[in-house]
Amino acid sequence: MEITHLQPGMVNAYLIKTGSESFLIDTGLPMKRNKLKAALEREGVAPGDIKLVIATHGDFDHIGNCAWFQKKYGVKIAIHEADAGLCRTGKSNLNRIRTSSVISRIPRKILFALLFKPLMKKYPLELFEPDIFLSDGQYLRNYGLDAMVFHLPGHSSGSIGIYTAEGDFFSGDTINNRRKPAIGDLVENLASLEASITKIRSLKIRNVYPGHGKPFAMADMTF
Repeated sequence: MEITHLQPGMVNAYLIKTGSESFLIDTGLPMKRNKLKAALEREGVAPGDIKLVIATHGDFDHIGNCAWFQKKYGVKIAIHEADAGLCRTGKSNLNRIRTSSVISRIPRKILFALLFKPLMKKYPLELFEPDIFLSDGQYLRNYGLDAMVFHLPGHSSGSIGIYTAEGDFFSGDTINNRRKPAIGDLVENLASLEASITKIRSLKIRNVYPGHGKPFAMADMTF
């Protein structure tokens, strides 16, 4: 299994190659589509070569190019059903709280209005219906990927992690590495997040591939 960290803007996407097949985890923002396409092509992968796109959750910056893959190239899109509504409506939960950082005192609704709303107006999310709903404990071998799905609610109701047989873990925004490896601080439900972190601790993770920031060794993570 070969993993390539793609960074089309402020959010990560990851290309996984398993022999002759290619998979993509998350797709970045719509305005970074050309950058994503160029990054794939540098790796010798055309967008239509992707067998499956897996969205770690339904936020705009992670599903921004899903409809493009699906409608233009016929690529299947997989996500947890609890976040499918975000794909259909584009409306994320603006009542999430920040548990840390210098901007924790600024309501997310204000941040959204100042930062994301102008971008979404200029580059609207193309809505879509997911093809595949993933569930907790589901193996992905039937799709050609030796990995398991873990449902990790907290950041969003349908957040998931992908855990490979080799110990690599794609965490979405449940874990990030903006300044240092840390639990994601944008929370929809704190109790759910705490339960998800407990689940993550039980895994024998080698490397973490977060939604934001550089991949890192799990040994560098302190909970």
